Amino acid sequence: MMQQNEPTRYVIPDGEGNDFEFMERLRYESPRSNKTYIFLEPVGADYDNAEEVDIFVYELDEYGDGDNDFNLVPIEEDDTETWDEIEEVFNTLEDELE
Repeated sequence: MMQQNEPTRYVIPDGEGNDFEFMERLRYESPRSNKTYIFLEPVGADYDNAEEVDIFVYELDEYGDGDNDFNLVPIEEDDTETWDEIEEVFNTLEDELE
């Protein structure tokens, strides 16, 4: 029997110093760009009572071996090739979960 691990949680501050908690939904390594992307979902998202739940996607820039040795890098809005790839990966995941 396969054991499921608890999803990794991240606390991300906004520009005003407010902290928001997210959990990792998916980590994707792109064969096209050789970059790792992380899909984050707000903790407490209610799938049962919402038509949509926001998913935030960042490039994961790891620079060490520690748990906190990484940066979340926003993906450029005009990087359509990356956004198309990410959308395809996410849609495939959603189809598999249904």
